[in-house]
Amino acid sequence: MTGSPHDEDARWFRRAAAAAGHAIVITGPEVERPGPVIRFVNGAMCALTGYAEHELLGATPRVVQGPETDRAVLAALKEALLAGRGYAGETVNYRKDGVRYVVAWTIDPIRAPDGAIEGWIGVQRDVTAERHRDAQRAATDARLRAIFSAASVGLSEVDQDGRFVRVNQELCRLLGRDEADLLEHGIADVTEPEYLAPSLAVVATAVATGRTAALDKLYRRPDGSTVWANSSVTPLDGYGDRARTMLVVTIDLTARKRAEAALRESEARFRQFGTASADALWVRDTRDLRAEYASPAFERLYGLTLASADGHDDLRRLVRLILPVDRHRALDALRQVRAGTTVTAEFRVRRADGAVRWVRDTAFPIPDSAGRVHRIGGISEDATAAKASSDRLEVLVAELQHRTRNLLGVVRGLSNQLIARSGSLDDFAARFDDRLSALARVNGLLARLSEGDRITFDELALSELDSLGGTDWLATGQVTMAGPLGVRLRSSTVQTFALALHELATNALKYGALSSRGGRLALSWQVAPSGGVPMLHVCWHETGVRRDPVADRPAPGGGYGRELIEQALPYQLGARTRFELRDDGVFCEIALPAWRDAESASENPRAALDAGADSGRAGHDVGED
Repeated sequence: MTGSPHDEDARWFRRAAAAAGHAIVITGPEVERPGPVIRFVNGAMCALTGYAEHELLGATPRVVQGPETDRAVLAALKEALLAGRGYAGETVNYRKDGVRYVVAWTIDPIRAPDGAIEGWIGVQRDVTAERHRDAQRAATDARLRAIFSAASVGLSEVDQDGRFVRVNQELCRLLGRDEADLLEHGIADVTEPEYLAPSLAVVATAVATGRTAALDKLYRRPDGSTVWANSSVTPLDGYGDRARTMLVVTIDLTARKRAEAALRESEARFRQFGTASADALWVRDTRDLRAEYASPAFERLYGLTLASADGHDDLRRLVRLILPVDRHRALDALRQVRAGTTVTAEFRVRRADGAVRWVRDTAFPIPDSAGRVHRIGGISEDATAAKASSDRLEVLVAELQHRTRNLLGVVRGLSNQLIARSGSLDDFAARFDDRLSALARVNGLLARLSEGDRITFDELALSELDSLGGTDWLATGQVTMAGPLGVRLRSSTVQTFALALHELATNALKYGALSSRGGRLALSWQVAPSGGVPMLHVCWHETGVRRDPVADRPAPGGGYGRELIEQALPYQLGARTRFELRDDGVFCEIALPAWRDAESASENPRAALDAGADSGRAGHDVGED
């Protein structure tokens, strides 16, 4: 049996209401109760409230309202219902089980054909999750606004055209502009021209990739000054696939750039210092002793290239250069400095070219800010010359002591001899002063010598004759000197030998060829072997001396000079001597053991005075020191 059209419409309405995704509730007037009561609910309304259909039908809408329902909203709803108007609102309701939820609803009047209100239809939508998300988003936005405002880095939001949408105070300080000024400008207005294209490229990259892009750039302030900063651009969520705005994080790099410039300048000065230093400077990592720096002098000192000083195996190569006898000392010093002690060590290295060099290495720890020794440094000095000078100084000191003892012995013997042969104190003083002058002259010659040099015989003889006026005698031919130039004398024998020459010359001036009695003096010398030993033969020959008819000529020095020649020279110098007092003058021969290379001395027989200073520095030693 087919129902009436009214019944069919009712069934269709129920099917439509059941298919609706939102809760539907229809209320109408109730004669026995004040206010509207529920006449119809769909399944979505039951699911939303937790009540069964029969529990809702006939009940008032207050069944789902709670103490948190906004009374102002209910009052506005009541006013709208009385006026016959529709109303939309949002309230907090409660399910049957007490669970709180937020619902957004609309209610509209249902009118009869004559316009009378027959009831009300309400549509409700659960917005609890949405409002929870809204609350979270609001809290997040509040936190972000607080962070944005108080951040210690510059923050800004810019649109795709690079215009500022929002800025914080740190960015204002950094760019030297207030907030209102910045919001009227964009990135192009605050960027140095040379960095504008790279800045726009970074923005385009961030927009295209959806990822953060960054660069270091120079910003320009209104006063013309600039500031270095790092700017990173991050797209913010927008509608669709394209970000509407971007977050720009701007970090002031001025202090870092200044520190980097100072560090570069400091490194440049250090490298200039290292390049100019004659000593080798080096720095090593404490943990593996790998070389981190070596100055150019390193190559000159060790004979290793700077490239070979960079690497984990450089220390092994360097240690192999150290002579084995010194290696333990060098490695022990390295262990001490790694433990935090400054150490100076000396050792020898044999370079690749075979040269042996002395190295004085001062190594020291380089602690970090916490006091930990992560690096060690050192200064390696080429001490070869200093070592040689020290050795030479020791030899010179020993030779000085030897010469001093010899001189004191000569002076002591001289004084003893003169005391025995002097008739008075004045006589002694005159003779002693004369001999001391001779010793002073020869010691003056010794003092002017360079290390390893020696007084030559022709120089000694010339000095003695010259002190007595020998320049004129040589010029007139009264005195002749002939023999090889540059025959060097042993320093320890010079003082005694000089006294012998002095005695011969002084007596020649008083009584012989250099006195008023006239005559000539021929001084000659030569080097000749004798029994396989080179000997320096000196001949002093006076001729043409007129004899004094009144008094015979005394022995040289009252006997001291002859005793010196005939006794002291053989005993002290190992010399062979011959002394004769002839009618026309003195004849004396002295033969000294000569140095083994003495025969190579110049055989030029010119007078020593003509040869000058050239006669004295290139000869050979007589005897051995």
